[in-house]
Amino acid sequence: MNVPGVLTSAGSRRTATPATGRTGRPSGRRLGALIGAGIGLGGVITIQVAVLDQPGYLVSRPALLYLTMAWWALGLTTAGLLVLAAPRRLALALLLGATVAVQALALSHGPRLSDDLYRYAWDGRVQAAGIDPYRYGPLAPELRGERDTWLFPDSAGCTGDHPRPHCTRLNYPLAHTIYPPVAQAYFTAVHLLPGPPREHKLQLYASIGSLGLVALLMRMLARRGRDPRLAAFYALTPLAGIDAGSDAHVDVLGVLLALGAIAVLAPAVPAPAVTAAGGLRAGERPTGTDGPSRGRMWLVGALLGGAVAVKLYPVLLIPAIAGRGRRSRPLSVLGGAATVIGLSYLPHLLAVGTGVLGFLPQYLNVEGYDQGSRFLLLAGLGLRGTVAKAVAVAVLATVTVAVLRSDPDRVPPERAALWLVGAAFLTATPAQPWYGILLAALAILAGRLEWLAVTAAAYPLYISLFVNLPGDAWTLRVSSYAVAATVVLAASLVRSARCRNQPGRVPGLVEGSRQAEVGGDRALEAGDLPDLVAGGVDHEDPREVQPAGDRVAQVLAPRGLAVGAHGHQAVDPPAPGPDGAEELVDRRAAAVLERQWRHPHPRVVGHERYERVDVQVGEGRDETVE
Repeated sequence: MNVPGVLTSAGSRRTATPATGRTGRPSGRRLGALIGAGIGLGGVITIQVAVLDQPGYLVSRPALLYLTMAWWALGLTTAGLLVLAAPRRLALALLLGATVAVQALALSHGPRLSDDLYRYAWDGRVQAAGIDPYRYGPLAPELRGERDTWLFPDSAGCTGDHPRPHCTRLNYPLAHTIYPPVAQAYFTAVHLLPGPPREHKLQLYASIGSLGLVALLMRMLARRGRDPRLAAFYALTPLAGIDAGSDAHVDVLGVLLALGAIAVLAPAVPAPAVTAAGGLRAGERPTGTDGPSRGRMWLVGALLGGAVAVKLYPVLLIPAIAGRGRRSRPLSVLGGAATVIGLSYLPHLLAVGTGVLGFLPQYLNVEGYDQGSRFLLLAGLGLRGTVAKAVAVAVLATVTVAVLRSDPDRVPPERAALWLVGAAFLTATPAQPWYGILLAALAILAGRLEWLAVTAAAYPLYISLFVNLPGDAWTLRVSSYAVAATVVLAASLVRSARCRNQPGRVPGLVEGSRQAEVGGDRALEAGDLPDLVAGGVDHEDPREVQPAGDRVAQVLAPRGLAVGAHGHQAVDPPAPGPDGAEELVDRRAAAVLERQWRHPHPRVVGHERYERVDVQVGEGRDETVE
């Protein structure tokens, strides 16, 4: 094949392998993966039924932990088989069907691990009655008229100085609400919208949000050239089936807004203008490489602000997006976030003043963060109290500095956010499994699936708080997070070793997020990154795949290589000869050549290879790259 200028190969690496044989049929391995995935999906549904049929109210028996962890193991295995399976369309159809089935099944029972949704329903009812949710606790006499037999089965038993146990379904009935104002607006909307009765209405809208999260993950994965079936690593786990579907946690809304901010941050790169000869003007850089506009970054900040006003912990994403150089336009991001947070809090602040903090100060005390006893991994190392709090702050500060100093061209925002959120999880070791929805979404998007072990680690901790499990509960809680941390560390070491063993690979080129497409018929400049449009996506019949051309994806040179008048000649500025006349000189610089094959069906891409090549600038000759 001919490529612009003189290119000589200096190593190659395949990023995808064929999914079909020469006959156009799926290979036995991939067909076996499809069959295994079908069996696994049936197993996931069976385990979900067993989880929902556990007797008792919420967490009541050790069997719930065993079933939940079996769900995690089978769900992740099945997700991996779906990604490997072919035909791809059938595997994708199985995934979508199972995703809907998991959410539909969650609507058939009440909550399983948490009773937070009852507080959601109460806050929505109070606001619909025109009362600020931060003003009174649920047992305040001013709210007696809002109580009913669903949320207050023993309403009379709730009126004394010492309410009877289980007189209400609400947790912490004496406390003001803890949920931020955008979450409160969601509760009110759900209260006013049509739907099934009681808890099933909240489950319905949370399930819709979970399905939306799966769709958004698939869309973002596809735009990054990755397999959309990777969304199965969320859709087939207890995070989707229990925490989002059965327990209807509002965290799904916060994660949708946070991922929406990342999606807006990295839109498709527009194609650059070309000359009449078919190439760019010499020295011209493709549009879209100087970063998003101020308006777009303000929208990114507004979405992040909305996520923070649903649950506070998405604030960790702000340094990963706003603090990474001028191209991130930090003032626009911070301005958008502050505007949304400020406007959402303003009416409540005017109504109740500092009461908008609600139960948050008490929550930190109940969870043990005030005393420094909540940091399980640090406690396992013998660090407690003030020392543990100081070490936790130091760890987060160190990771934040690393994120701020990272190169945005090599570390995409979802990976930087994963560093921050993951570090927060490993230091704070939260007991609430539903907090892990954000961490799981970032792990899938960033291609760091080992972090799913950290999201699963919260389940033994949480369930052990309510039931007596065999053995020492404290050891179980510490070891669950210790095993997860070991998995993350081991995966990171393996990945680093592979990078060191592949000298032809330039870190950041294949996985960069700020991607500017630079083809052989366009201007080549130092620092340009490839636009990844494919990756590991199979096709039905390899005979239908047509070459999509070769592209020089990056030039690692001190200065750019301009495109010649014919749009196919890489030329270098002439240098004066001994007699004063100009002559062409040869220069060599490392570059990355991208080869692509496309399927005739839209959005389906075949195999893809990246190679490290040398660019020799001479007289614009064309030679073949082997």
